[in-house]
Amino acid sequence: MDTNIFIEVFARSGTKSDKCKKLLAEGKDLITTSLVVSEIEWVLRTAYLLDRNGTSKYIKSILTSGIEVDNKKNLIQTLNFYEYNNVDWTDCLNMFLIKEKNISKAYSYDKGLNKFDWIKRLEP
Repeated sequence: MDTNIFIEVFARSGTKSDKCKKLLAEGKDLITTSLVVSEIEWVLRTAYLLDRNGTSKYIKSILTSGIEVDNKKNLIQTLNFYEYNNVDWTDCLNMFLIKEKNISKAYSYDKGLNKFDWIKRLEP
């Protein structure tokens, strides 16, 4: 499933939205990706001006549904951290993917990465 199907359900109304809601309600053999989940967060935050609680609620609804999602474990960890910390979604997901690979250092000028205690941020 692509981002626009979820956006129809979460942020819009009308005939297309009703069809998307029906598709999700049936829930048969639905698959999406972590990239789509990240794009959902970005679209809801930037185009629909949802706050962290709003975007988290919708992401959680995907992760707790019967929809198959790649990297689900990392997405759940990311969501749990993102909900309670002032961090960027994409940085957060990236840091959990890095953690899974037992990487402890990351090159970045982004001081926000200092919030992830398992990463030592390095500058070139």
